[in-house]
Amino acid sequence: MNRSYSFRVPASTSNLGAGFDALSLALQRYLRISLTIEPSPGRKPSEVLRIDVRGVDAHLIPASSENLILRVASNVARERKKELPGFRMAIDNEIPLARGMGSSAAAIIAGITCYELAAEDKLSDQQIFRYAFEFEPHPDNLAAALQGGLVATAVTAGGEVLIAKLAVAGGILPVLVIPAFELSTEKARAVLPQMYSRPDAVYNIQRSALTIAALTSGNWPMLGEAMRDRIHQPYRARLIPGLEEILGLTTPGLIAVALSGAGPTVLGFARPEDAETAGRAIAGVFEKHGVQATPVTVDIDTEGRIIEP
Repeated sequence: MNRSYSFRVPASTSNLGAGFDALSLALQRYLRISLTIEPSPGRKPSEVLRIDVRGVDAHLIPASSENLILRVASNVARERKKELPGFRMAIDNEIPLARGMGSSAAAIIAGITCYELAAEDKLSDQQIFRYAFEFEPHPDNLAAALQGGLVATAVTAGGEVLIAKLAVAGGILPVLVIPAFELSTEKARAVLPQMYSRPDAVYNIQRSALTIAALTSGNWPMLGEAMRDRIHQPYRARLIPGLEEILGLTTPGLIAVALSGAGPTVLGFARPEDAETAGRAIAGVFEKHGVQATPVTVDIDTEGRIIEP
């Protein structure tokens, strides 16, 4: 008998300036999956698999065995010694790829979810992270994609992922300004140094703590300084035309600004009435440096992965 499921996984913006590899915020842009399980005795699962893709960057998402969602699902099945039944998967994507908006984390969580539903094998959050880390060894975007909201994360010496999910105070909106070029996480990490000075480390530790305090308490005058960074943004600026100028913007209404994840998208925070103006100001700097960019206002997702009944 066929079984059908639908679920969604949110986009996310990580780091939030100073919180490198620790902080992330889920956003209301989604990777939506419709899954139909089609058991076919005597046939290999690959013979009955079909992937349909539509939405943002659909032409970049493979409808084949190279699809990241399928690769993750197959890997989990192999490690858990399960054989997946055949299934059809329809992908409706709202998350730009390779733009610093958690597209790979969403796909990885989606792949694990496909495994859970197809194999009827519910995993714990720690099991989900263990399998997810084989594809992306950073907990921030993964935690936001799974749980939603603002998350602070850490990994223990034993590999356990610790997550504190927090509520952002009302009164501000994330503004994303998305440049018309891709930047892989691998390339963005390759420019970072192996060692940092104590002053730079202390600078970021102080501000990552203040970022959490400002976002959860609504202390918006503090947020602009709290989201400054010395660990990754100064080095990634060479890969993103205009970023250095953007990080120094003092446009009225723009409360805070940072690189979204590894970039090239820029994250700003503004009051709802100022969001459009703030987005245009950031996009204007990109355009001055020869880069077309699209500003969008996005609400915060507080639910994370949702599997519809």
